[in-house]
Order: sequence, then C-alpha cells, then structure tokens
Amino acid sequence: MTSGKDLSFTATIGIIGLAGVIVNTSIVLVDFIDETIKTGVDKYEALAIASSNRFRPILLTTVTTMAGLVPTAYSLGGSDPVLVPMTLALAWGLGFGTLGSLVFIPTIFAIGYELRDWMKKKRIKIE
Repeated sequence: MTSGKDLSFTATIGIIGLAGVIVNTSIVLVDFIDETIKTGVDKYEALAIASSNRFRPILLTTVTTMAGLVPTAYSLGGSDPVLVPMTLALAWGLGFGTLGSLVFIPTIFAIGYELRDWMKKKRIKIE
C-alpha cells in the first residue's frame, strides 16, 4: 500500500465501512437531483443545481470526518496498531471517494440522459 501498511483484516473492515459512507453521499446527491427535477427544472440544469447546492455540505462533512480520523491514522498522541489500518483506509478512501462521487454521479446521470434521448430518437422501447 502507499502508506507502507499491509492490507489487513481491520483495513478491510474500514473499506467496507467506507463503501457505506460513499453510498450515503451518492444517495444524498441523487435524491437532491430527483427533487430538483420534480420542481420542473430541466434535467441538465437540475444536475448543475444539485451539484452546486450539495457540494459544500458533502465536502465539509468529508473534511471534518477526515480531520477526526487523521490523528488515529497517523498515531498522533498515541498509537493503536489495530485501528491504524482501518482509519487510514477510511480517511483516504473517504477523501478520494467523495471527490469521485461528486464528479462521477452527475456525469453518469448526464450520460444516462443522453442515452435515453438517443434511444427515444431511434425508437428503442424503454421501460
């Protein structure tokens, strides 16, 4: 690993927990996109509105969580060798995963909208 730690059982538990946090971030963003579309806004404009409105809260939550995990991850003020791999996985995975989901989710939605429009244009039946 890049931090010099081996992938251990506790690191794997951290990665599993990380998946839940990233999924929650994605659900918050997707729900806001859906709610914005329901107000009658164009779907592409809804992506921009939802992304800009949820960017700060999602980013601030991520930064504060990472700030809480970093002292344990880097043994500041003490060390617990059992928790270090888990907190490293959570902290860095949370940072990269959140930034990825903030970019990835709106992009996938835009591609999906384009694909749906193309399929309607080609008269391919969509359920």
